[in-house]
Amino acid sequence: MYRPIYVPEASALVFAADSFRKGLGWFSATINVFVCGALQDPEKMRSLLGLAPAFAPAAVTGYRRSEETIDGKTIPLMIPASDTPAQILTGVVWLHLSEADLGRIEEIELAGGHRRAAGLKVCIGQLQVAATTYIKADPCRGPKPA
Repeated sequence: MYRPIYVPEASALVFAADSFRKGLGWFSATINVFVCGALQDPEKMRSLLGLAPAFAPAAVTGYRRSEETIDGKTIPLMIPASDTPAQILTGVVWLHLSEADLGRIEEIELAGGHRRAAGLKVCIGQLQVAATTYIKADPCRGPKPA
């Protein structure tokens, strides 16, 4: 079960399971992943990873959600909002993930070559935190290796 924890230095809420590894700085992890689609669901993430990682509501600037039909399937995509660079996209950032966790997430996010991994800064409350996300792959170049 997740419980909300207020983090004063960020003016933000973090949601963590009772089993979350204590003693770690909330935003000091080397592997954080920002998502804005179905993987925001804690139950989906728990099923995928076999554990309940901590997460926080987050936002990024300069991106928007889009859907495209590719090979008869509707694919949700995160794309740069080049026409409105101040646009804000909300989602969650999963915190303190392992390399194995990242690999499982990438099996889903990179499947089909429609997305590529990208690094960005996400806003969690008043802090900016480095994270990986998955944006629309450039069809001319194909997916970019992570």
